[in-house]
Amino acid sequence: MSDNLTAAPQSSGGNSGGGAIVDLEFGSAADLRKKLDSMKQKLNLTKEFFREVMVEGVDYGIIPGTNKPTLYKAGAEGLCEFYNLAPTIAAKVEDKVHETGYYAVDVTIRLIHRHTGAIIAEGLGHANTYESRYRWRWVTERDLPREIDVRDLVSKDFAKTGKPPWIKYRLENDDMHSIWNTVLKMSKKRALVDAVLSATRSSGIFSQTQEELDAYLHGEDPEGEQERRSTAPPRQQSNRSAGQSTSPRPSGGTGDNAALPKNRALAIKNRLEMDWNGLAAEASNALGREIKQVMKEVVTAADWRTVADYLEDLEQAGQGNDYEEPPGDLR
Repeated sequence: MSDNLTAAPQSSGGNSGGGAIVDLEFGSAADLRKKLDSMKQKLNLTKEFFREVMVEGVDYGIIPGTNKPTLYKAGAEGLCEFYNLAPTIAAKVEDKVHETGYYAVDVTIRLIHRHTGAIIAEGLGHANTYESRYRWRWVTERDLPREIDVRDLVSKDFAKTGKPPWIKYRLENDDMHSIWNTVLKMSKKRALVDAVLSATRSSGIFSQTQEELDAYLHGEDPEGEQERRSTAPPRQQSNRSAGQSTSPRPSGGTGDNAALPKNRALAIKNRLEMDWNGLAAEASNALGREIKQVMKEVVTAADWRTVADYLEDLEQAGQGNDYEEPPGDLR
């Protein structure tokens, strides 16, 4: 038994029949008060960081089909910089089947404090080529190999305003080897986000709805009474959100609702040095329909998010190792 555990005397009565009550020595009340004050200060600094630095649609956002914000790779890297944490690859376990092209990888990211060298947290990420985004591709009938019978394939209808719908068919990706690096990058990204959420105690922030997150960042009680909310003074908007609504954004909205994911997609386009024809081609791949004029034909927030996520995968596939090399015994 550890030295900081003490057993209290057994109870002499009651229905429980007695038993040892274990008490932990946490320190004096003054020590606990000092620690509590420090935690409050760190919490307030984290809120300020989210309000003043984190950009919705770039550092975090709502993935289509969900109603809660998700931390993106850019946001995780920003939090690492804020907390002086260095991401390091602690382990990488790969499963490669060269005959079929199947590839799976588990990556462990370790966050090390830059000043002290202390290990703060670890995160685990997994990805494989059997995920739907990697395993399948959608093609029109004219692009199908001649020997394939369309009746044996899964199909999906695609439509565009003002034009008749058309059908695309699902084919298994026959060049899995070319996306192994993309899968590795995705695993590393997931591990990084997992580690950062653990290290910064931010999991609670990203388990909230958009409305609850906005309330949290402004120091309000998202579960408070409606009357209390209606009488609260108006919020002072930060530079990040000036002129923008803080209400939840519907995934299929247009206009201002699509501005943030569109800006994120266009920012990635510029980093990739991609022209408009290239963006149209990648948007077609991402959305599963032909896109010729991106700015006219990609309208909804959900579509812009899909395009941005697709471009982010392309960007990561072309990047080198963003993290420090593991120790010699882990290479």
